[in-house]
Amino acid sequence: MDRPEKISRTALPLWGVFLLFFFTNTLLLGLFYLTLSPARGDNVKVHVPSGASLGAIAQILEDNHVIRSPLAFKAVTKIRGLESSLRAGDYLIPPGESLWETVSLMTTGRGDMVRFTIPEGLTDKQMVQRVSVALEGIDRERLLALVQGDSLARELGLEVPRLIGYLFPDTYFVPPGISEEGLVRLMVENFISVYDELAAQGEPPAGMSRHQSVILASIVEKEAVLDSERPIISSVFLNRLKRKRPLESCATVLFVLGKHKSRLLYRDLEVKSPYNTYLHQGLPPGPICNPGRASLKAALQPAETNYLYFVARGDGSHSFNRSLVEHNRAKNRFRGSGRGG
Repeated sequence: MDRPEKISRTALPLWGVFLLFFFTNTLLLGLFYLTLSPARGDNVKVHVPSGASLGAIAQILEDNHVIRSPLAFKAVTKIRGLESSLRAGDYLIPPGESLWETVSLMTTGRGDMVRFTIPEGLTDKQMVQRVSVALEGIDRERLLALVQGDSLARELGLEVPRLIGYLFPDTYFVPPGISEEGLVRLMVENFISVYDELAAQGEPPAGMSRHQSVILASIVEKEAVLDSERPIISSVFLNRLKRKRPLESCATVLFVLGKHKSRLLYRDLEVKSPYNTYLHQGLPPGPICNPGRASLKAALQPAETNYLYFVARGDGSHSFNRSLVEHNRAKNRFRGSGRGG
């Protein structure tokens, strides 16, 4: 008769542990939810008056749908020891800004600044489209003319016909009234800074100019998914260049077509353009997108391989091969998974 009682007493602590685990996770999920930005689609301009208390700032942010909970804002600010670091001023806060990011924004003094992100791999037209959404006062046509012409490029020391490839992908904080020229200068100067830093770590492959390195980086940017594979993909194209073989990059054909296709047809590979690397040997005349740091580094510091081919496995990675026979086997194995070189 004593045995059931013993089991019951043993089970009680387990129930206690379960309840503690359940309530702890519920509390953590609730706190995480409160740090998320309320759903909205536009930038919000917020004025924080001089001398405003932490509570007053929190209330202003809630009233403008920047944060979900004044209590959570005050707690995060105090936990990070930033209560006395919040600065008065006008803030333009983009949608999707988390509570943590909002606290950081208000302690950096970036009042009345617009934050926007240019992801890796955009063309000049795509970049202009993204910027024109983030910056309401920007003249889209003038901005496009600047990046597609060579006058500003020459002023910045770049002997290139257009600035695609040199508009560095990054997160930018800019004044709402920044000029089109000021914005382009900022992005190009950012590129030059990053490129010079990477070039100091390793010179471009023998015989390649900066412009050629940027062209190669732009192709790597569009072909690669995993950062770890970018130097290998770069080596494949360099190996083909050394052997005077066409690069056969599907990314360059897609650039010519001007639209995304999950699978290229044979007739697509016949499109007439100097950018079609199935028809023309060597690098295309210019970059096909704006590459990021990882792709620039891959072009400047490629892996040492004997690979001449690669094909997508379908999970973001690629199968690399030395011979056409191996490549065809890999294509049959991963048929339908994506493009390859």
